[in-house]
Amino acid sequence: MKILTDAEVRSTVEGKTKTESLGRGNGAIVFWRERGTVQCYYRYYSGNRPTLIQIGPYKESKAGAGYKLVECREKANDLAKTKREIGKQDLKQHLEVEADKARLAQVEAQRQKEIEATRGSLADLIEAYLQDMERNGKDSVQEVRRALDKNVLTQYPHLARKKARDITPDDIVEIIRTVLDRDARSQADKVRTYLHATFQYGGNADYDPARKGGKRFNLSSNPVSIVKKDTNANETHDKVLSEDELRDFYLNIHHTYKVGIISTCLVRMMVASGGQRPKMLLRSQWKDYDFQRRTMTLMEKKGKGKPRPHTIPMTARMIRIMRIVQAHNEDLPGPFYTGKGEVMRLDSLKNIFKYWHKHRLNKSAELGLPEPEKFTARDIRRTITNLITDAGVRPEDNDLLQSHDQTGVVQKHYDRHDHIHRKRAALKLFNRKLSHALTGRKWNHQEALQR
Repeated sequence: MKILTDAEVRSTVEGKTKTESLGRGNGAIVFWRERGTVQCYYRYYSGNRPTLIQIGPYKESKAGAGYKLVECREKANDLAKTKREIGKQDLKQHLEVEADKARLAQVEAQRQKEIEATRGSLADLIEAYLQDMERNGKDSVQEVRRALDKNVLTQYPHLARKKARDITPDDIVEIIRTVLDRDARSQADKVRTYLHATFQYGGNADYDPARKGGKRFNLSSNPVSIVKKDTNANETHDKVLSEDELRDFYLNIHHTYKVGIISTCLVRMMVASGGQRPKMLLRSQWKDYDFQRRTMTLMEKKGKGKPRPHTIPMTARMIRIMRIVQAHNEDLPGPFYTGKGEVMRLDSLKNIFKYWHKHRLNKSAELGLPEPEKFTARDIRRTITNLITDAGVRPEDNDLLQSHDQTGVVQKHYDRHDHIHRKRAALKLFNRKLSHALTGRKWNHQEALQR
């Protein structure tokens, strides 16, 4: 069996071949000079018919391209080994099939890579959820953004980069535990709630025809669902102001340091309007007030779905309050604006109650009385709800008046002026009870039956 040398291969004449056998039954290496270049082939016989499989160009010089002689032998021997392994199959056909499989595998790998690139991370999911909240006009979007940015995206950048579908309950536990370690139980519960809502949104986002473009999340479950909720994180608030506390607050809030006339009117409107949500009052515009029809239309953004109009009758007490506001802010887009022409923030409302509590502390200290209990805007709404009930208003009419969530087909096609007579009647009963509370007159329950 003749073994070729590099010199013999290089001396191959144009159009001629030189052959090196690989042993009986293993085929041979064939070198063929074609258009100045020596090409290397593996040759085997299928029956009496010779078949050539190209290995590639032979490297004739150090600077030249191609395979060295030893490399040509290695590749030819690999082909001979494959031929032995496949038995009666034709080697060339086998290699073509394998090449097709490799090409298909490469195409599939590229496809999976492209699919993976479209799959959103946890950060992408959070941003998509926040954008959906903004599109639906949710008031809490900024609060949710701050909480998730601080406790998830900034705190855990490696989880933020992780594909949303790969987030596990253990990841969620790690996030929540870090918040709990700061002894912030209420915040931990909020973060859990926000993450749960985020993944709930993501589960439907891929199949929402109204959602255009963006990442896909391919969620199969909500990893937050099985993470235990801290049922004691937010203790039930049950503070209800006494009539004396309510009267003192309503009549004397304007005497409080740093509480101006617009702030005073805001909290008085919360009371006089039957406990409307302060967010709704703050975002109202002058166009929402119809003094001729004695109504105001607020936008309810709480709950699921799109914001919906909530029309409330205006009592004489409410109109008097709004006329005071109008005298100061008539040239602004809405009533509850600051002197700088900006809408009052909820933080301003919190400050009103903070300043009022400080005022009461100072007053109690001067009189040698016990420290008064602190209360908030939520406690005002709860107190008003109790007064409405005491006034004899039916629960279903109270729901209408305070814009508790209305569901079903009727609500979907709800005319904002429907039920206005029921709201007016409920507000009339409540206003009678409120007048007694603010004047200190004794309430006769039989008045609740008078219409």
